[in-house]
Amino acid sequence: MTPIEQMVIAILGPTASGKTAFSIELAERLNGEIVALDSTTPYKGFNIGSSKPSPSKQRLVRHHLIDILNPESPFSAFDFVKQADEVITDICRRNKVPIVVGGTYFYLKSLQNGMYAIPPVDSSVVDSIENEFEAFEERSTAKMYEALSSQDPGSAKHIHQNDRYRILRALSIFRATGKKSSELPLAPISPDATRRLWIKYALLVPRHELTQLITARTDKMLSQGIIEETRLLKEACPTSRALQSIGYAECVRFLANQIDMKQLRNEIIEKTRQLAKRQMTWLRSDPEIRFVDQRDLERVILEIANMNYILKRGEQLL
Repeated sequence: MTPIEQMVIAILGPTASGKTAFSIELAERLNGEIVALDSTTPYKGFNIGSSKPSPSKQRLVRHHLIDILNPESPFSAFDFVKQADEVITDICRRNKVPIVVGGTYFYLKSLQNGMYAIPPVDSSVVDSIENEFEAFEERSTAKMYEALSSQDPGSAKHIHQNDRYRILRALSIFRATGKKSSELPLAPISPDATRRLWIKYALLVPRHELTQLITARTDKMLSQGIIEETRLLKEACPTSRALQSIGYAECVRFLANQIDMKQLRNEIIEKTRQLAKRQMTWLRSDPEIRFVDQRDLERVILEIANMNYILKRGEQLL
């Protein structure tokens, strides 16, 4: 059995659930550094719409994988996993605690469990599948499973019908490459990845409260100038994939006079609400995740400290 040498914390949760504030305080208390789990924050200039931590917050705790790419650079799940793996190893080598924070669950599972030995699948393929089945709402996972059973019955046979992550991953591989994941090996990104203990928490917010938080966040983005930010980004880097993300995509339509201000606000709120709903579906399908809220910070700190002590003692006894 491979010995555990690296402890990695994940702070997850739906959009607008308060992950940033929670994780920064956690990192301050545990001598940690934050690894951003997001597909938009790596891009320079995409600040307001991605709810990127402010410079002052980033000065409190060191953040990684933020502002590392020019707007038109490619960035796939494979790119994230490779860079995050290297960052986590470096943080652990410096005797600090890596804290992976965000809502891009597809990236997290690839980082934790490894990736198939195939060319990287662009995250736009995953997004298109999510959008294709979104109309089925609560039955979207079941409909995805039906599609997978038809296209790759070998994979469907070994995947639970409620395991949204594995269903979506198998579908995306088949759609992007024509290869069946049931016929592909799954390999860790590096030897270090096999020596990690993952401790995963997700912030749970009541649905009505989350809707209020999403609305408040949308209004804040609009007041901070996301429309002007989008206009400048559209002029400077019109082919950037990040312009297709929630908030920016709607602003692009507004700037093209396809929707008015009221529709812009409503569409951002509704798209964000749908994203949060999908994120909760992902999170509930993972039995390793413990759901907490902002009031549980002290308990989370104690649990992590105890686990770290046990791991350190184990290393001394070996």
